[in-house]
Amino acid sequence: MIALVDSIMEWDKQLFLMLHQLFSASTDTFWLAVTKTFTWLPLYIVLVARLIKQSETHSTWIFRIALCLVGVLLWDQGANFFKELIGRPRPCQEGFEGVRILVHCSAFGFFSSHAANTFGLAFLMRRWLKPSWFPILIVVAVIQSFSRIHLGVHYPLDLLAGALWGILISTILVRIDSQFS
Repeated sequence: MIALVDSIMEWDKQLFLMLHQLFSASTDTFWLAVTKTFTWLPLYIVLVARLIKQSETHSTWIFRIALCLVGVLLWDQGANFFKELIGRPRPCQEGFEGVRILVHCSAFGFFSSHAANTFGLAFLMRRWLKPSWFPILIVVAVIQSFSRIHLGVHYPLDLLAGALWGILISTILVRIDSQFS
């Protein structure tokens, strides 16, 4: 079993190194912008406006915005909890040769709160907005998650686990919403 885990971790490291070098340093500014929540603020404002417009009642959109806030709390703090619990070092802590580290590098990275938040939001909004929004939100989630590899702070499995956590929590929140709608 330990050999299998070691093999998976080694594969994850090799995949990280390959993906990290997909784009040259000339794209660093783009990836730095993509990773920042502030960059996506206009999208989030539009999502809130669409949520309000498409809600049947005043209490519906207030409840759903509250669920979104709960989601962000669970996605983000859940990631922080598991980072400390599991204690897997980030790639930027490993000293790989040729890896550019472009943002602050904290100790642990499993799993990505960026991936949890963006995928969680995409799957939460999928239930409440028109279907045409879902592909847009998935593309945003993939791009923002990938930025974490380019910036040198997450392995691919960190992103996959974060995405799965986001989807799990959003599924629970959608069920809570359906109980009260």
